[in-house]
Order: sequence, then C-alpha cells, then structure tokens
Amino acid sequence: MEMNRRSFLKAGAAAALGLALSGKALPNTRAYAEESASLPEDFASMIAESSVVTEPITDFAEEHEYDVVVVGAGTTGVPAAISAYQSGASVAVLQKQAMIIAQGHLCAKVVKEKSTEIGMRQYIHFNHKLYDYRNDPKLWERYVDRSEEAVDWLKAELDQIGFDAYMESDSKDHVYEDGNCYLEGLLFPGQMLAPMQALGAAYEDKIDFYYETPAVQLVKEDGRIVGVIGKNKDGEYVKFTAKKGVILATGDYQNNIAMRRRYNPDTLNFTTKQSMKTGDGHLMAMAAGGQICPGVHSKMVHGASMLREEPLLAVNGDGVRFMEEDIEYCRRNTILKEMKDPFMWSLFDTNYYDYVFGWGSDPTVPTVANGTPEKLAAFVESGAVLTADSIEELAEKMEVDPAQLKATVDHYNELCAEGFDYDFGKPSKYMKPVDTAPFYAVKRVYQVSAIVDGLKINVDGQVLDMDNQPMEGLYAAGNCSGGFYGDVDYSLDTMGLSIGRCVTFGYLVGKDVAAL
Repeated sequence: MEMNRRSFLKAGAAAALGLALSGKALPNTRAYAEESASLPEDFASMIAESSVVTEPITDFAEEHEYDVVVVGAGTTGVPAAISAYQSGASVAVLQKQAMIIAQGHLCAKVVKEKSTEIGMRQYIHFNHKLYDYRNDPKLWERYVDRSEEAVDWLKAELDQIGFDAYMESDSKDHVYEDGNCYLEGLLFPGQMLAPMQALGAAYEDKIDFYYETPAVQLVKEDGRIVGVIGKNKDGEYVKFTAKKGVILATGDYQNNIAMRRRYNPDTLNFTTKQSMKTGDGHLMAMAAGGQICPGVHSKMVHGASMLREEPLLAVNGDGVRFMEEDIEYCRRNTILKEMKDPFMWSLFDTNYYDYVFGWGSDPTVPTVANGTPEKLAAFVESGAVLTADSIEELAEKMEVDPAQLKATVDHYNELCAEGFDYDFGKPSKYMKPVDTAPFYAVKRVYQVSAIVDGLKINVDGQVLDMDNQPMEGLYAAGNCSGGFYGDVDYSLDTMGLSIGRCVTFGYLVGKDVAAL
C-alpha cells in the first residue's frame, strides 16, 4: 500500500524518537556541514606531497617588503604582477621553478561590439547550465564584462615588446534565440610559454622575480594575511611582507596524488602533462583558514591529435570497440578511466575526408582542419598516424592481435551496412565503414592537462574562509581558484576559455590589489 505524506512523516518521527530513546544522538546537519568544512583528515598526506610547511616558521635568512607579492609565474601570475606594477605597486613574484612556466594555446575574450546585451547574459546562463549550475554566475559576469579589456591589454603589452608570434583567431559566436555572444582570441602556436617568458624578461628590471623559491607558508597576523614565506635554493627561509596583498597564482595540484584522491579521483588512472604542480597555493590557504571548493573538481583530461572530435571507429589496446564514438572529446576520459591502459585508437580508411565533412564537421576548427589529406600525409611521415593496406597489417603496427582487430572492424562494417549501431547506439549518420585501403590508425593517449578548480573566491578574487567571508590580504586567480566551472569536465564549447579566464582574472586581481 502506498504511504501518504502524513504517514511518511509520522514514520519518520517515530524512527527519530526510537533513535533518541536508544541513547544515540540525532543527526545534526549543520554540525555535520561544519565538521566537513574543516581540514580534511588526509591533509597531512597532501602537505607531504607539497612544498608547504605547517609548523610556524620564525627564523629568516632575509626579509623583504613589497606592496604585492604574487606566488606563481605563469599565465595568471605574470599578468597579475605586471598589472599590479603598472598600477603603482612594488611587486615580488615567487616562482617554484627556475623559469616562468605556462601552457595552452588560445586566449579567448568576449567582444562586446559583436555581441548583444541579452546575448551576453544568455551566454552566462548557458554556461551556468552547462556546468550543472555548480559555478558562480558572478565570476562569469566579470569575465564577460572585463575579458576584452584584459586580453586587449595583453596584446598591447606583447606588441610593445615586439613579440609577434601569435595570430588573432575566432573562438565562437554563441547564438541564442534572443541574441548572441561573440568570442575571439589570440592564438599562440608555440603555447603560452613564449609570450609569458617574453613579458617576464621585459619586466625583470621592474618586478623582482625570485626563481627556485617555492612559497611554503602564509604569514597571518591579527586575522589578516600580511605576507608569505619562501624557501630559497639554499634551503633558507625568506619572509616577504605584502602591505596590500598576497596573490596566489600557483596553478593546479595534478602532481599531488593525495589531493587528487580526495578532490578528483577520476584522474588517478591517468599520467600528467605538467610537473611540480603540487597544490601549494591551495594548501597554504587551507592551512591559514581558507576554503577549498567542495565536491569533485573540474578537470581537463585530453588526448590531442588530428580529428580528435570526430566520431571515428574507436578501439582499446586489445583491438575491441568499447564506446559510442560520438561522446564529446573532453568527456571520453570518463570511459577511459576504467581501463588498465587509458588510451584509444581511432580507425578510418581512405574515404574519411568525404564523410567527415559530409556529416557536418566545421573545417575552420583546427582539429578538423588538420585532417586534410596533405596534413594526414605529414602525420604519417612523422609516425603520428599509422597506415597499412590491410587491417591485419595495421594491427601489427598497432601491436594489437590481428585476428581480434579484423573481427572488430568486420563486425563494425556489418553494422554500418545495416545502418544502425546495435552495440552502442551511435547515430546512424556516423556509421561509416572502414573497408577501403589504405587504412589509418591514430593513437590517443589521455593525460591530465589541468585541474581547473580550487580555492573558493568572491568576485574580487578574495579567498573565502570557512564562514564564506573574505580573508583580508589573500587573493587567488587562475587554476588555483575555484567556482568558475563546476561540472566534472572542462567543456570545450568555448575554445580558449581556460587561458582567457587565467589572463583576465590575473590582470584584474593584480590591478585591483595594487589600487588598495
């Protein structure tokens, strides 16, 4: 018999009464939330994999005083330092590595002149929904409102120092029922490393860069963050007082297994693309009372190569088909994470070019454009793409059992002939046979590119404490900060968004802190 609402409530009350009479405490959700917000029980393990020191440090080989101290010299930290300097502040930058480190290619901005007011608002709404309503729309409002200013500033800075290894590039025109939001950006073929290092060199006589000096502890006095302690390459502690604020721009924590185990267990089966990213900024802030965003953090786990988005026949390391290939490129890691070896092969034949563009792929997207016959030939010559005149020969080059791969391809071709994917349900328009030589195989090894979540911040970049109140003197930007995304995977719906976010918020927080 179905239980009505009144009966259900009575039953719940009776259960609670029974629990109370048994001498067990009733659940207190508020107390549970407060307990959950404290330092995690495995915090010591996280600290052990980082540069952070939790015991108070009181002896210093040197002491320095600046208006602003930036921790981290990368795509976020360099713009933060320069904009702070340009706003009149004395600036120090502590860098763990011996040089500026940066990654990524495309830096996107919202172009207001080519967008409508309602379209920009709908872009914010779209991304709130895209990221499962777990992000902070106020951060998106700031990005939409100020990214053009920030990226144009970056371009002007690069032009001024004579750096021209970039090109202007479309990102995407997001068109909605009531308007549009147009994004474009700067494309750096040599990654962000070159422009950030060029800017660092241009400002090295104006900003003090302390290389091979990881930050190990924040200095807190009377509830305010007043500086940070670094450890130089001689193993000595150096105190940096920050009169206006400390900006954490330390990047992610992909090289800290304990942090990944707690905040992003989906990444544990993948190797990483970066090194020395051990969550130092996150951990220093947490040790000082800062709050890290709860839940599973957003991640980038990618396996780049030609035609990466295309739903070509995919097989695992045993030559067996294992998924519906129209899964978004940025989300395929969810399937691959369960595999012993998280990689896949994409297979196609000599007819690929006709059907890839026949099913509507955009030839202006770089990962499609690099699939032209001319570029395919170059990939084959370099060894990035394997080719053969038979599936069995191709299998040998792939180091896969030829009989197994032949059986997989034959079965797939049978499904293509029937017109329906009875195994996985991939849309019929993507069911194209692999039956005409020469045959090709692209290996896609998925790795962690970045974990794009972290410390909880407000719209001004101030790190929030456990009561969601801003911590005086402490700021975070870029991948060290959280709240901008929210879904388990970083979406590629807007190309260049990650770099655009880092540059925008680094530039803004540096400028704002210097103005205090």
